[in-house]
Amino acid sequence: MRSKWVSAGVAVVAVAMLVATPAQASAPLPVRAIDPGTASGAAEAVAGAYRAAYPAMSIADARTAAAQQAQRRLLHDTVEGDQKTFGGSWYDAPSGVLHVAVTTAAAEATAATLGRELGIRVQTHRVARTFADLERQAAAIRGGTGALSAAAAGNVGLDLVDNQVVVAVPALRMASLAADAVPAGVRVAARKATPVEPDACTARTDCADSLRAGLKLSPQCSLGFTFRDKFTPNTRWVMTAGHCSTGVGVTWSTGGTTIGTLTGATDRDSLDIASISTTNATYLADTVGRIYMHGATNRFVPVNGAPTRTSSMMAGEVVCLSANVTTPTGANNCAVIELVSDPQVRGMVKATGYDACGGDSGGGWYQLTSDNRRNAYGIHSRSTAGCNATPAESWFTPVPGFTGGMTIETG
Repeated sequence: MRSKWVSAGVAVVAVAMLVATPAQASAPLPVRAIDPGTASGAAEAVAGAYRAAYPAMSIADARTAAAQQAQRRLLHDTVEGDQKTFGGSWYDAPSGVLHVAVTTAAAEATAATLGRELGIRVQTHRVARTFADLERQAAAIRGGTGALSAAAAGNVGLDLVDNQVVVAVPALRMASLAADAVPAGVRVAARKATPVEPDACTARTDCADSLRAGLKLSPQCSLGFTFRDKFTPNTRWVMTAGHCSTGVGVTWSTGGTTIGTLTGATDRDSLDIASISTTNATYLADTVGRIYMHGATNRFVPVNGAPTRTSSMMAGEVVCLSANVTTPTGANNCAVIELVSDPQVRGMVKATGYDACGGDSGGGWYQLTSDNRRNAYGIHSRSTAGCNATPAESWFTPVPGFTGGMTIETG
């Protein structure tokens, strides 16, 4: 089965070109991992993100992790294509091992064989439930009316390592939950006390000649990715964070230019999104998906694609954020996905290695590959309290969670 984004032949060729020479392997990496918006710098940005997330990794190991990225993606996409057996996968960058959970011996054999063919380290795990099974149970708890759902308040996620659904509740509520309130395959954990805050503010000037993820929105927050309605092609949507909403029907703009009115907002469970209907004729006529990149030609790079399932996203992948950072010419900072569904923060995707700042809410998180592709992964929601603080953690709503009736625009 082919990868969703690159064919097997392209993946192998691309990785072969990215293998570091001995001199390159020992050369220093930048202190902070940023996406430079160029093909020549993409691999170094990916390697830098691994070092930022895992400081104990050697520079050589970080570059190897970046060089093998396309091969891991090819294996993941092949195994994930069978939703009846796929239980999830995660890449442990410090050890260099790609872990694959599946429900059958045949799927284990497929993953192990492909790992050998691609020259990457793979460890398989036989599990009882598929990723889709876990997602269904998590959704049922988030939308339920029982004691467990009430205590969770939407903080339900997936533990792919243990093949469980995890419900994070206040420590004082744990003792009051009866054993029969916790179904099989579900683990209850104490909610962490790490301060988390929405990243919203009202200041930053930016360009307005075309819509692109990362521009400053008015009245507040950042512009996310753009989408087309699947059933009404002449309807274009701009996404931002739901908690940024100031009310349905309010007109939003960027750089002093009107975009359109906000038509709906949701800030519940893993969804923190709002939709702005594009009524400005110039913006409506444009069909290109863009990411703001200050150092790139014309200040943007194209969106190359997007996953259609959350299970297509993988812990250990490098993602970058284009958003309303504190300086108007700020770079797109990168991090590493730690969890595709964090039970501590509403089942959102958790990225480690960068703490976003005030005004970043609504910005676009995208996967950065060593061969210079950028795939839309999510809409920024929140991060560690403060700006560039520690622990350096951010959370976002995954694109597949809200795009049922929409098609993302690409370049």
